[in-house]
Amino acid sequence: MSNSISTSRFTCTLCTRSRSYKTKCGLQRHETIKHKEHNILPSHILPLPNYELDHVKKVIVWEIQKRLKKHHRTVGNQVFSLHCSENAFVGIFGKYLTRYSPCGNFYQCHFSGDNSYNILTNIFNDAMWGERDYGNGQLSWVKLVDEMNCNSRTELYIE
Repeated sequence: MSNSISTSRFTCTLCTRSRSYKTKCGLQRHETIKHKEHNILPSHILPLPNYELDHVKKVIVWEIQKRLKKHHRTVGNQVFSLHCSENAFVGIFGKYLTRYSPCGNFYQCHFSGDNSYNILTNIFNDAMWGERDYGNGQLSWVKLVDEMNCNSRTELYIE
């Protein structure tokens, strides 16, 4: 019985010098530290028709509004995931992407500042994307705040 040890290495495709790492975690750590501003999209992304992007936007807005409950016990951070194609995600949030990781194959967007709600209104083409009216004066809404809750700066993080 022979012990064969795999000698596969993980190489950074973003560095000009060839850098390789023993594990994928090591490569991911390197990308996070050295290439945190990398947002050049991969070549396999295809443009989608506007009707398909509009449909995905409506589904996202519906999922956000579905999480807006009318009871005070449901106040707080809400998280949801939505399955859509990589092409659709890039088609919707493409010009707002702050980072793309080839190793982890993920995208990041950050919406920050006082204008972030308006930016998302323009992306979703829906002025009421962050509100849900239950009638009788009951209204639930999205409030964008920073992680520390100490500044007037607002952020929404999408990955």
